[in-house]
Amino acid sequence: MHTISPYLAEFLGTMIMVTIGCGVIATVELRRSKGHGDNFFTIAFGWGFAVAFGVYASHHYSGGHLNPAVSIGLAAYGEFPWSQVPGYIISQLLGAMVGAVFVYLNYLPHWKATEDRKIKLGVFATVPAIHNYFTNALSEMIGTFLLVFSALYVGVNFTPALTGSELTLNLNDVLKPLAFGFMVTVLVIGLGGQTGFALNPARDLGPRIMHAILPIFGKGSSRWYYSWVPIAAPIAGGFMGGSFFKLYYEGIFSPFLFISCLLALAVLAFGLWANKHMYRSQSAEIVPTEEDTQATAASAAATYVATGKIPQVKKKSFYE
Repeated sequence: MHTISPYLAEFLGTMIMVTIGCGVIATVELRRSKGHGDNFFTIAFGWGFAVAFGVYASHHYSGGHLNPAVSIGLAAYGEFPWSQVPGYIISQLLGAMVGAVFVYLNYLPHWKATEDRKIKLGVFATVPAIHNYFTNALSEMIGTFLLVFSALYVGVNFTPALTGSELTLNLNDVLKPLAFGFMVTVLVIGLGGQTGFALNPARDLGPRIMHAILPIFGKGSSRWYYSWVPIAAPIAGGFMGGSFFKLYYEGIFSPFLFISCLLALAVLAFGLWANKHMYRSQSAEIVPTEEDTQATAASAAATYVATGKIPQVKKKSFYE
């Protein structure tokens, strides 16, 4: 079988993942898209399968990391050499940038049709529902910890191969990518409501860079003031995930466990500081008294007393 460089495999796998994943967000969010107005579950499943197919494309050659936090976590566990981590991260970042360009080109007429700048940025990079640096970082850290920890125990469970006179089936190559995809799906559905979940520094940073560079109509700010959260928090979470798995699975206390915990505490402490000293974008921290939803509309209709006027639910915008 022809082989390719693991760095090229990481580049291609990440490119596939970001093209499909960010493309799903564009389908749901951009105006006049045929999928516009679908829900969070579509995005979650879309990203899950994006990860699965990215891993399918790269797993045989590179292990299918597609994520700097995964590469660092596997190195902390001892399953991956630290010397290859920088090359993997660079490949993943470049793949994410190219994937973002494909999404931009695929939805070229829809950028002008979409007025909301926050939606345009959200196609490329994560935007928190409630902008709180501490809780946003904590959420990304918990999610990436679970991602790396779960990926490692999926790995130790998928080891056998089915062999026969005419068939050899490597369950690692067949089932692991699918398991990783479903893992991302359930993490996004279960815990991703606060930040939209990057879980991956390359997935957020690469497209955010392209959002800043590309001539997107009326794109607005790339919100670099928030960008440290989906970079630092997933790295800390993935680092802890690999270090804790070393203790959990092998009973070995690694010095990386101590280092990763210190890093996590430093990220969270910086988040607390940032809440007081750094700019935070307008968000839904103040709960609106009226929301334009079916539930509030139904409630208004049920309690309506005829006054000669038709009640209307006012829509309030909390976007920038």
